[in-house]
Amino acid sequence: MTASRLIAEAVAQEGRYAQAIPMYGTERRGAPVTAYVRIDGRPVRRRDLVHEPDIVIVIDPILSGKPSVAAGLKSGGLLLLNLPKPPEEVEIGGDFLISTVDATTIALETLRRPITNTAILGAFSKVTGIAKLESLKEAILHRFPGEIGERNVEALRRAYKEVYPPKPAKGPLRPGEEEPPHVTGYGVLKSVADWRVFKPVVDLDRCISCRFCWIYCPETAISLVDEKPVIDYDKCKGCGICVHECPVKAIELMRETL
Repeated sequence: MTASRLIAEAVAQEGRYAQAIPMYGTERRGAPVTAYVRIDGRPVRRRDLVHEPDIVIVIDPILSGKPSVAAGLKSGGLLLLNLPKPPEEVEIGGDFLISTVDATTIALETLRRPITNTAILGAFSKVTGIAKLESLKEAILHRFPGEIGERNVEALRRAYKEVYPPKPAKGPLRPGEEEPPHVTGYGVLKSVADWRVFKPVVDLDRCISCRFCWIYCPETAISLVDEKPVIDYDKCKGCGICVHECPVKAIELMRETL
């Protein structure tokens, strides 16, 4: 949502018209969110969602590996993914280009948090040319003044330098990959594992059976077996509350492998 607004503000500074539309439900913080941006040289009058985009940007690294994120993408379009590997290694088929950037690592090293909105925009600027790097910088500093803004600008510039150039997707879109991923409906999904960037891992040898993690888990993802915590990773969205509450630091957040 932040990324879409920054794109709209940046292109507006360059004299064009833009419209940013976020879409999300009543889920807890951490659920996947979709947002849409329209850009034109004339005032944008449409108010509906974008169903056939020219460009799809996937900020979540877990969702980036799902072929269904390309559903609706126009022929010849661009799929920009937050992945730590080059586009030729991405197993997503279709008549479009794929570009990748390891925005999560960039965010962790610059912001010290896995917040990738601004990092992905540097890659977007480089591979599309739709918004200039300087315009995105000004939009970021307007929204995040001071040191926080400067760190976000650093993430923006790093991604601009480190993004992989677009390459053709591998083959056609395979059967069963047409449906978009679920982005709403917390509480009815069988698993919210793909909402996570990090997952909690328990060191049972250090655990003192205080039950704090079990008490404070907002998703009831932790049960007790022989007074020790067991995590149901289908329910865990990686919020990190259990890590924060553990008095002996027996739980550690580990980055999900892709």
